[in-house]
Amino acid sequence: SDLYNFYGFFRLARASRQFKPDLIYERYALNTFCGVWISRLFRIPMVLEVNAPLYYEQQKLGKLKFQSFARFSEKWICSHATLTIVVTAVMKEMLVREGIPAEKLIVMHNGINPARISKDISAEKVRQKYHLTDSIVIGFVGWFRKWHGLEMLLEAVKNAGLSEKGVKLLLVGDGPAYPDLLRYTQENHMQDTVIFTAPVGKEQIPEYIAAMDIAVQPSATEYACPMKIIEYMGMGKCILAPAQPNMQEILDDNISAAFFTPGNTLSLQSALTRLVENPALREKLADNAYNSLFTRELTWKRNARETLEVALGKAGN
Repeated sequence: SDLYNFYGFFRLARASRQFKPDLIYERYALNTFCGVWISRLFRIPMVLEVNAPLYYEQQKLGKLKFQSFARFSEKWICSHATLTIVVTAVMKEMLVREGIPAEKLIVMHNGINPARISKDISAEKVRQKYHLTDSIVIGFVGWFRKWHGLEMLLEAVKNAGLSEKGVKLLLVGDGPAYPDLLRYTQENHMQDTVIFTAPVGKEQIPEYIAAMDIAVQPSATEYACPMKIIEYMGMGKCILAPAQPNMQEILDDNISAAFFTPGNTLSLQSALTRLVENPALREKLADNAYNSLFTRELTWKRNARETLEVALGKAGN
């Protein structure tokens, strides 16, 4: 990382002289100082985008060798950028506790591009491909990791007896948890209920979300702003998510989403049953989620506009 800072510094210095940018936009990486150095040397305002508090994350995973330096590094970089964007208020609170001045931090949730994510996208192709025409489809899209709660979702579907109610579970993606999920499906004779699509190209994902009646976030890191939630909203889906502060920043219980107790299979099972048995509730939550996305203006265009206004405004102060 030290060597990268020197390499990055010279590359950025050359680019700054050549292009004379009005703004530097950097996605945060632990121990990477070179963007701040260039920002100060050339007096170019710098925006830092933080999607995860990496010191906390790496420490939690046991991957940090020089903890005190990493902690200092995160605090210094986030404090010395002109503006540091965080994707949730939960993350802002975490960084303020680390000693980063609150006035340096602005909360900006993730967004969508309405030209790519739209509820007008047809579900027909995907529903025909997987014989879902007469089914209620519970869906998840993403990377299959142990902590994404997919085992809990499978268990909830099985225990609630949803197979007998015309339900199919559409799991879109792949990942290290796939072999265990497949084994669970086979051991519990759920092959007719659970559909594993295998990896799907990014441009096809909206078609798969379109095929879902209930879109689930079974688990979420406490500080994240999951892209799938924003995409579910933008496609007018009935959303089921864990009741935790970062989810509650963008969703309202029983208005724009149904919530369940995080990590609680019984609570998830109960929420799924309620949604499966109540199409009017599904429709209400879906419509409100879609409207809420546009009321809150959760789009990349709005984020870009606000970033420029705030960063260039701060630079002028």
